[in-house]
This record gives sequence, structure tokens and C-alpha cells, in this order.
Amino acid sequence: MKIEPTFGSAEGGVERGAVSAADEPSEKSALETVVGDRFSTYCHFWRLDDAAGRAPRRWHWPAFLFSSLWFFFRRMPVWGTIWFIVPPLAMTTFTLMGLPWLAAVGFVVCRVLAGILANSLYLSHCRRIVRKVNAGHGGAHRRHAELQKAGGVSYTALVIALAVTASQNTLINLAVRSMPKETPMQSSVHLPANRPDPDLEYAEREAYEEELRAIAMTAWPAGVAADGNVCIVEPRLTPPGKVLDANVLEPCTLDEAQRERLLLEIRRTDFTVEGKMRFFTRHTVIGLRG
Repeated sequence: MKIEPTFGSAEGGVERGAVSAADEPSEKSALETVVGDRFSTYCHFWRLDDAAGRAPRRWHWPAFLFSSLWFFFRRMPVWGTIWFIVPPLAMTTFTLMGLPWLAAVGFVVCRVLAGILANSLYLSHCRRIVRKVNAGHGGAHRRHAELQKAGGVSYTALVIALAVTASQNTLINLAVRSMPKETPMQSSVHLPANRPDPDLEYAEREAYEEELRAIAMTAWPAGVAADGNVCIVEPRLTPPGKVLDANVLEPCTLDEAQRERLLLEIRRTDFTVEGKMRFFTRHTVIGLRG
């Protein structure tokens, strides 16, 4: 009698697959195991009981207030490292560039991004743990143990992150303070290289004004006596001494024709005085008198 072979192994494989699927926990219960004690809070943040399937809430205060420390505490080292490096690097760069206001803006922006993205990032992190454990381990007890091991919080990571953050802040402060401070540049046109004695400065300014007056007197109208006459002119200059325009101010004893001749010559005159450019002003008033 011929005995036909049976394929009990295949039936057994199907049965074991069914048992394995039955042992696999629901996503919500698996997430509860991963998160731990605060699951009810995160269940609310993630809207897991929302029938409409809406996205997680877009604000998380602990992530906003503590950023990288919160990510390390929740066992998300990659995101913790990003928030640990990028904000201080940006702030230090902007500070060294002389833009402290932009450093403050960068700090606030990074904190706000952490608060907005934290719930979504944490949900993705926990789901990734669940998928990895379900794919790599069989048996309800084994999966539960692995989910607990991979999830939860890490006080060790938090303490290390606090210590490194304190060291980082100290190093940044030392680096900023050790940078040489730029001394304000002095203009060779308006300020002397070495500030002289006030009395000497006043005397030199008087000498400069006398030189301007002597230059202006070369434009005095020919045939008009300087003795007994007086006229005040206001030339508008451009460095080093070119005249852009000129006006006559009162008092002036010259008649209209004489004033026009005086202004015509003033506009043609060069008022450059070598070595006295630190006293130069674009608008000056010169009194002409005999």
C-alpha cells in the first residue's frame, strides 16, 4: 500500500504565523509600552483616539524650553545632537560678526522649531521602535521587554547633556571674550591722529580760518577799497576745497554789482589748505573786511 506524504510542516507554519500575528500588540498598546508613564499625555498630543486621524498637535512646551535636553531625555540622540550644535554655532557666528540681534533671533527660531516639531518627531521615533521590535522579535513577553528597553526616558543622557551644555557655554564665552576688539577708526579728514592740547588746537583752528579769509580776499572786486567795507560770504565746499556754491550774507556794504563780481570770483577760488583738512567743513562763513 502506497502511503502519500503529508505536508504538516506547511500547516504548522501557517499556524505559527497566525499565533505570531495574534501575539503582536496593537500599535496603541505598543506605543504605551515605549513611552511609559506619560503615555496618556502623549496620547492626547498625538491624537491617537481621534477618529478623524488628524496630525499630532503642533506645540510642545518642554521641547521649546529645553530643546536638545528634551530630545536626549526622550532617547532621540540624533535630534538632540542637531539642536545641541546648530543653535550655539549660529549664535556664536552672528555674535563674532557683530550682529548680536541676529544671534538672539536665531536662538528664538531654533527653540520655536523644536516646540513645533517635537510631537511629530517623537511619534515617528516611537513608531520606528515598534516596527523594529515587531520585525526582529517574536513572542509577546519578549516584544514587551524589548519595547520597554528601547523606549522610556534616559536620566543618564540628560545628566551628560547638562554637563556638556555647561562646558559648551563656558567655551563659547571664553572664545567670544578672547576675540580682539576692534578700535574705532579715526578719520584723517575730521579727526587728528593724536589729539593735541586744547589751546594748541584752538590756535591752529584760528590760523586755518585766517588762511580761508586770506584766500577769499583774493576774490575781492577790483577797484573796490577794502578799507571801510565789510562783507560776509558763505561758500559751500566739497573736499579738499572746491566751491560748489556761494552766497552773500548781511551785513555787506557792497552794492549788487560788486556782490555779483565777488561771488563770481569766490566760485572760481580753490580753498584747499594743506595740512588743515581736519578743520574742514562743507559749510563755512567767512567775514571779509578791511
